[in-house]
Amino acid sequence: MIFYDPRTVALSLTGIHCELMCSHCKGHYLKTMQSPKQVLSQKGFEAKSFLISGGYTKEGYLPLAENKELLLEFKNAKLNVHPGFLRSEDLLVLKELDAVVSFDFTQDQKVIQEIYHLPYSPDDYLLQYETLIKTGLKVVPHICLGLGSFDEKTLASLVNLNPEKVVLLIFRPTKQTPLQNKAVPAICDLKKLWLKFRNAYSGKIILGCMRPGGIYRLQVDSLALEIGFDGIVKPSPALKAKLGEVKTFKQCCAF
Repeated sequence: MIFYDPRTVALSLTGIHCELMCSHCKGHYLKTMQSPKQVLSQKGFEAKSFLISGGYTKEGYLPLAENKELLLEFKNAKLNVHPGFLRSEDLLVLKELDAVVSFDFTQDQKVIQEIYHLPYSPDDYLLQYETLIKTGLKVVPHICLGLGSFDEKTLASLVNLNPEKVVLLIFRPTKQTPLQNKAVPAICDLKKLWLKFRNAYSGKIILGCMRPGGIYRLQVDSLALEIGFDGIVKPSPALKAKLGEVKTFKQCCAF
């Protein structure tokens, strides 16, 4: 078990602007990210790694090619890019940056259309993943559990794809979004889902940073430990106190 306490700096290429405005976020999390230009202008600013993200277009991509020269300023650091769907020119930028790709993955058509507002299908997600793999980039699928009804189908697809590492997230209701009152997954349902996935999948499973807080967080963190996950990002303080000294990685779990 590894704990992740990342010092990776999150950057938004689009500021707080997002055309897509997914129903579970509505651009809320962009407010916590920094501007690449502002970071570059800060004298003495140093960071070993950066998360490159931002708001997406209605087609679901991040404007990487349009910001190529800006992104190359960060090339000497470790980069984790959260690009959404990619155009061919964006793939070229990712290869030049030698970036890790965090790819949101789902096989739930309802989630794609009604929550992400994207004009795609589950097959399009499979094709995009396969395209990324063929480029030789390191790709880490991210799955947000609890958004729809087909989490088991999504995880079964990942077993077949067999990536080196998978990051599991849990839907977290966010105020002032259409899903602010949606229930989070029951712990008993997560246990069944995770046990089946752990038994079928031989790669590394990381419990990612996006998940609810409070008592629920302690419960899911303890469950991840019980089932045999390989890492937990920002673990519950109570779990940390219980386990004592555990190896801690100070960068994003995608690295």
